[in-house]
Amino acid sequence: MKLQALRGFNPWVLIFVGMSLFHLWRGSLEDILIFGIAAIVILTQVFGLTTVGFKQQPKFGVIPIWSVVIISGLVMFFAERHGAWNWFVMLMFIPIGIALIFYRDAPTQEVPKFQVLRSRWVWAIWALGFGLTEMVAYLGSKIYDDLETFPTISSLMDPVIDTPIGRAAFVVFWLASGVYLFGVRRR
Repeated sequence: MKLQALRGFNPWVLIFVGMSLFHLWRGSLEDILIFGIAAIVILTQVFGLTTVGFKQQPKFGVIPIWSVVIISGLVMFFAERHGAWNWFVMLMFIPIGIALIFYRDAPTQEVPKFQVLRSRWVWAIWALGFGLTEMVAYLGSKIYDDLETFPTISSLMDPVIDTPIGRAAFVVFWLASGVYLFGVRRR
């Protein structure tokens, strides 16, 4: 396979756009906001339309990052599920996420090494496969009205998220993953 033609393309663009369209079709407002806004910001960067924003991606030290992660986990532990504090914590990450990805790309990009290209595509294929599996489960659960035969990630996670420790652990894991994927930690 010729990777030369794909060097400048980040497959995560497809993942975010695809997830946005799926959640738009599904009617999940929170997920549309999260994935849709991220997709729009990423697309403006890909097509060179980002003329405002940070000159480079912000980097934060370990203490501020882990303070936000731990405080969010504690709020989720003590807050009632689907309560006001729960929504506040989840929705406050939309502007934080936008701020973290809202920077201007350099006009010329360094050509990624083969290992980086391979890693991008492995993660993209995994995410696409995972997304398609979730979509089939969602469609199957709606068509056949059977979440046991076609369990979605939400239905599998609900028993865990219903417990305070499960909510806290999920948010801590989710935020730590985001810090790693977006690369906002100090290098």
